[in-house]
Amino acid sequence: MTDERKRQAPISYRPPEELREEFRARVEKSGLSVNAFITASIFAAPAPRQARRPAVEHREVARLLAETARLHDRLQAMADGHDPALLGEAVRDLREIRAACLVALGRSP
Repeated sequence: MTDERKRQAPISYRPPEELREEFRARVEKSGLSVNAFITASIFAAPAPRQARRPAVEHREVARLLAETARLHDRLQAMADGHDPALLGEAVRDLREIRAACLVALGRSP
């Protein structure tokens, strides 16, 4: 590689010790990479692409969505010999929770 094609040295940022936790928390909440977060913060530009990892809230909603699917399966297995009206009510509630989780994740129910 010639000198003309060498990549430039990266610019690093080390927040002061007293701000390090707040910095990490803001990056985590944004769902962006550290580089994308700093770029967006400095230049007020939108991120070049979607975050590689979901924000904490999305992970929690996705976990709840998976849990509702497991609960639904268990309720269906218990359907034999139980009050069908009560079971139907529980399944209906789970469907509403599932739909809300999907909407929160930006998916269609």
